[in-house]
Amino acid sequence: MYFHRFGVFFCLILAAVSGLPLTDSFPTGIGSMADNGCVCHGSQSNATEVSLHGLPIQFESSQTYEIILSLESSVEQATNASHGGFRILMSEGLLEPENDSLVQVIDDGWTHTLVGSALRTWNFTWTAPSDNTSAVDFVVHGNAVNGNGNSMGDMWNSFGIQIPGSQYVGERENPQVSDELNAEQYSILYGGILVLLFFLYRTLK
Repeated sequence: MYFHRFGVFFCLILAAVSGLPLTDSFPTGIGSMADNGCVCHGSQSNATEVSLHGLPIQFESSQTYEIILSLESSVEQATNASHGGFRILMSEGLLEPENDSLVQVIDDGWTHTLVGSALRTWNFTWTAPSDNTSAVDFVVHGNAVNGNGNSMGDMWNSFGIQIPGSQYVGERENPQVSDELNAEQYSILYGGILVLLFFLYRTLK
């Protein structure tokens, strides 16, 4: 019996550290832990396409632009459940949502609210900076979710673009989007694994 329990415990440890998404989803929005993407939901997937519609090729000083963030995905949308979420990071300018109940600011980035997680499109007004010799970087992480309350079956992807001002003379280079875990994400991931292993140990003891 002892060896049987040990074998089960060992297999569960391997499953826990094998990269399976163990964390819950964040239907109420997410902060800086998602600055490198929704990595707690696994690797990036081309099954989800993240787009920012309405951005200009070049911006004019203090000009406003109506933009739409959209997620297109093969992940099915469940009834009366969360459908998607996002995080927007922007280097310059002013971003204002069309509906304050759908989006919010957390850790200097825009993200969905609980109400907003029922959507896969969100509308904004972007006011460009007054300095049209600069360039603005946008990084967007979008997650299409199936509404089961955890990360299993969700698909996320990222989008990065640089918008130069009309008098910008430098080279245009889109921001690099990394899907590597940062320190906060590692602490949450391994903290969750340790808690899981503790309860498994107590159960099998």
